[in-house]
Amino acid sequence: MARVIHINLFQILRGYASLVPPNRLQFPSHLQAQVTHDFLVDHILLNAHFQNYPPSTDYQKSFWKWVIPHLEKKLESDSEIEVDSRIYELYLELLNASTGPGLIGQAPPSQSYVTHFWSLDSKNNGIPNSVDLDEYQTTTLLESRTMIESGTTGLRTWLASFILAQYLILNPVLVRRKRTLELGAGVGFLGCVVASLQLLDRSSDAESLGALWMSDINDSVLSRCCNNVQLPCNLSCSHPNVSCCFLDWSAALDPDGVAPLTSLLNDEIDADLILGADIVFDPDLIPPLVALLRLALQPTSRPRSALIALTIRNPTTMQKFVDAVQGDLVLEKLDFQMQDRVFMESVEDRGDANSGVNIFRIISKLER
Repeated sequence: MARVIHINLFQILRGYASLVPPNRLQFPSHLQAQVTHDFLVDHILLNAHFQNYPPSTDYQKSFWKWVIPHLEKKLESDSEIEVDSRIYELYLELLNASTGPGLIGQAPPSQSYVTHFWSLDSKNNGIPNSVDLDEYQTTTLLESRTMIESGTTGLRTWLASFILAQYLILNPVLVRRKRTLELGAGVGFLGCVVASLQLLDRSSDAESLGALWMSDINDSVLSRCCNNVQLPCNLSCSHPNVSCCFLDWSAALDPDGVAPLTSLLNDEIDADLILGADIVFDPDLIPPLVALLRLALQPTSRPRSALIALTIRNPTTMQKFVDAVQGDLVLEKLDFQMQDRVFMESVEDRGDANSGVNIFRIISKLER
């Protein structure tokens, strides 16, 4: 299987991997029919990764429903090339699987593996309009395809996580060799990227690699997070210093809970960096979150800071968070610009690169 492919084919590959709706993909009509056909067979149909970690049946069906007419039209001009029969066979299997007897109405979307491609080096390989797949990392997750499942929003990846992950990929020194705590880790996307960035630091040995604690309050979410970070296809699975832990922010406001929480934060975890993405969607979360940040950012011999990425949904809630933080801590809104989005899929995708997400850096007033 070719490891260097045309950039337009790469867009289809990463779109398929991350479940981008086919109507948002562009079929490469300008490429040679044989090249496009072989890509679809080798990189998607027979791809071992997608066989082990497949997109949902419904998504595969919609993808091939989109591909087949385009491919047939493309091959009309070349009588020596026929659509591989295995494409038709798979599509028929998908149709039968999604339209079984006894199904009434529209079932909710099923869980799905989602794979994201990303690279530390955005430079091309010297071949115009091409992508070398060996220069890319992948992060794969099993996640929900609904906004709320089992009473929680934590079983899928949200926009702010994509933006913060891209910011860290562009600035990997922020997490390398650092003891890092993620708040509200969800299904583990951001943590998987952070663990990978630490492992990709070739100057680190095992002892100086850094460490990562991925925390959440929901047991089912935390279980999914642990499973995702340990998927054999993810680089993060080989990180020796990754832990998943239950963390209840409200303990920071509880006279009986603050002492054990302080011990956990400052003695056991002892984080240099605290990360959080889309963790202020409810105003009631602000007081316990700020109280926890105040405990976790207490000065030590090493500088401590937090990076919190928040999608602007309700400006009033955002301002309440800013005001609450500034009462006890120092908050700086980072000025960052991204020309292109690394990650394609998001239920909240608004089209532009930054997409209404703010990233705040927070430190103790004593750190200044």
